[in-house]
Amino acid sequence: MGFRCLFHLHTRNSFDSWLSPAKILASARAMKVDVLMVTDHNTLAGSRDLQKLSQGDPKFVVTAAEYQTEKGDIIGLFLRNEIHSRRSNEVIAEIRAQGGLVVLPHPYKAHSLDEELLRQIDVIEIHNSRCSKSENDSARTLALNLNRPVLGGADAHCAGELGAVLNQFSGDVPGDESELKKCLLSGHPAVETQTVSSVFRPYSQVVKAIKTRNPGLFMSQAKRLGVALLRESLH
Repeated sequence: MGFRCLFHLHTRNSFDSWLSPAKILASARAMKVDVLMVTDHNTLAGSRDLQKLSQGDPKFVVTAAEYQTEKGDIIGLFLRNEIHSRRSNEVIAEIRAQGGLVVLPHPYKAHSLDEELLRQIDVIEIHNSRCSKSENDSARTLALNLNRPVLGGADAHCAGELGAVLNQFSGDVPGDESELKKCLLSGHPAVETQTVSSVFRPYSQVVKAIKTRNPGLFMSQAKRLGVALLRESLH
């Protein structure tokens, strides 16, 4: 029968998104998702918002977040408490102390990879909808060489990106969180992807500029957004 997992989503709790938890929930239900993983930047707030709204549908809403570190972003799954450190080794140690799993998102985008970091990773994101084909191909090769389980990430910041990537696992839906962890650590899901508009990337950066009050970023990304909109209008 199998089960579906939607991984790597951002809500309005992130500094570069205005996406509402209610919209994510509606989309996840429409996609018949069994496992939902919201990974806001540096906060568990988004996943906790979804847990309150979901009421058992989807069956699992994993408490998770994507933390910035000096070596790049690190995602923690199955967390109980917020992580405040921004040092990679400390973030990973805190994830482990909570019984969580460590995920390396978009390994070849804004990361400084080294042996120390890689040996502590549980799961590798092998497809990220905001990465290039070469970056995703390199991520697949990395996971294969390290013999690590994988996930595909939508990295959705806008509603139109929510269906960009879906993980299809074989076997029955896990009975509890412990079984789900085992599935993530032993399974290699089929990663289903679809192309989404290039407008969303500069749009989310415009959102970031507004939220962080960065006029320079706003001007540069507004220009990129305008170019992207023009290109789409010509096709």
